Amino acid sequence: MKKYKFLPIFLFSSVLFLLSFILGYKIIGKKIEESRISQLDNEIDLEKKEDFVILKEETKISPNTVMEERIYYTTCEHVISKTSPVSDRYINMSREELIHYLEENHPDRKLISFSANKITIGITKNHLCENHFIIGEKDGKIAIYKIGESGEKIVDTIFEDYPISLLMEIDQEKLIEGIRVDSEEELSEILENFIS
Repeated sequence: MKKYKFLPIFLFSSVLFLLSFILGYKIIGKKIEESRISQLDNEIDLEKKEDFVILKEETKISPNTVMEERIYYTTCEHVISKTSPVSDRYINMSREELIHYLEENHPDRKLISFSANKITIGITKNHLCENHFIIGEKDGKIAIYKIGESGEKIVDTIFEDYPISLLMEIDQEKLIEGIRVDSEEELSEILENFIS
């Protein structure tokens, strides 16, 4: 029985010794490998370093690039974003080429951001955005106009049964001048006042 008394201590010590040997071998091996790599790096001739040219690939617009147009309407101060695939005329342009193209062909557009994935262009328009309506008159009748892409008024509805001549003079003047409406709810409220 006394023979086996030191056996667990001996096994534990042997395992501990074996683990520390393996760990030490791995650490020393890494250091030797790192020193070999640094020696190879130091052996490169400094004069030859001048022959190396680092090439940086220029970012260009690809067919996968998305174009976002942020349109600022000065009259109503709204900003509307429209996202679409990039136009074929922009493909393979660099940032500088795009800026030059916009300055030459579209002076109202400015580049906001540029990457291979997405281009953002800012546009300023000096009219109302398409989210507005104008209540006015057409051929002496109450009419609703929508705003077109270029700021033009497009007749949407004419109320044939409601001539403006039946309204008070101040309301007639307002309709002739045109009443700007910012939402469909507001449109319904104002129309109720004229049509009821």
